[in-house]
Amino acid sequence: MSAQQDNASTFTSKKCLHCGNYLAIDERFCFSCKKKVGKLNRKTGMAHQPINWISYIICIISWTFLVFYIWWAFL
Repeated sequence: MSAQQDNASTFTSKKCLHCGNYLAIDERFCFSCKKKVGKLNRKTGMAHQPINWISYIICIISWTFLVFYIWWAFL
């Protein structure tokens, strides 16, 4: 096992991406800024940015309506 792997396994907390507060590894929301945080990044000790699925769904629906509108306009 390398020294870098030893450091990655010794994290006891994670750091919020938004405000920088340290949180417990199993926390899902930051108690300070009230934003959702993801799982621990084992290399840096920071929390991952969770995926915002609602934004992706709204984007796909918007593009679908735009394509349908353009298609309908040229009929």
